[in-house]
Amino acid sequence: MVFQSTADTARKDTKGPSFRNEPPAKIEFSNSSGTELRCNADGVPAPRITWLSRDGTPTRDVPGLRHMRSDGTLVFPPFSRQDYRQDVHDAVYQCSASNAVGSILSREVHVRGGKL
Repeated sequence: MVFQSTADTARKDTKGPSFRNEPPAKIEFSNSSGTELRCNADGVPAPRITWLSRDGTPTRDVPGLRHMRSDGTLVFPPFSRQDYRQDVHDAVYQCSASNAVGSILSREVHVRGGKL
């Protein structure tokens, strides 16, 4: 008879993250339309999605200009021309998916928003 330790069972029941929906390499949008960047990953336990700026720091919500939904989507709502911010609307982002097993990074996403 073969016995498995709980550690062996736990390892078999875990899986590192893999992208189900990776964002595109480039997205352009007008200030009147806004846009959404979707990023979804599978894994066990379920991966946590974070968006990173070009320097690798996690993005923070910027009221009225950028926020992350609980499903991992980075939302850029429509904005007025005077609210344009280069660090938000003309920037590079990456999606990170991580769980206890590991982490993965998406390709860089070059975002450009404004009057098109």
